[in-house]
Amino acid sequence: MNETLSDRAARRARIVFDTFRSVHDPRLGAWLLFRSHFLPELSVTAGTLEGTPEAALTHLGVFGVWRLLATNNRELGRCARIFVSPRAAFDAAVAEQAREDEMTVTTVRGPHSTTHGWVVRRGDRPVLIAARWYESASEAAAAGRAASSALATAAIAQGVSIGTASGRRARVVMNTP
Repeated sequence: MNETLSDRAARRARIVFDTFRSVHDPRLGAWLLFRSHFLPELSVTAGTLEGTPEAALTHLGVFGVWRLLATNNRELGRCARIFVSPRAAFDAAVAEQAREDEMTVTTVRGPHSTTHGWVVRRGDRPVLIAARWYESASEAAAAGRAASSALATAAIAQGVSIGTASGRRARVVMNTP
């Protein structure tokens, strides 16, 4: 009767890291376009990022982002910023996770009347945005609160997914600072 819970029952959300290999990566353009609906004040195009200093780039990829995944690998949320490297994204995720108690969720109306999303902010700084649209503002708000809670206890991956020249993705160990 005193059996311990299996690892499966104790699973947590995960924070994973991805890269965009260049400013011409179509995934980067899609990421920025989706984010612009949530955070118009941060609207930029991939071309705006071309001025990133060469010294800030890592051998793993050009730009880094982090994503919050549920235990079934469904994307719950995306970081609100694009970072100069996977390591910078990692450091930001660790810092934000430690300050989850300072975060608030606000809903956002999407491009159509039946699209709603959410933004998690710490003060006036956006931290996390929805990964998809919801049909109602109340559904979006509930999903945002759940994502914020999941962020607090999420396991942080030590690897990063990088793009290859063929367009495939590969997961490799994160470089150390």
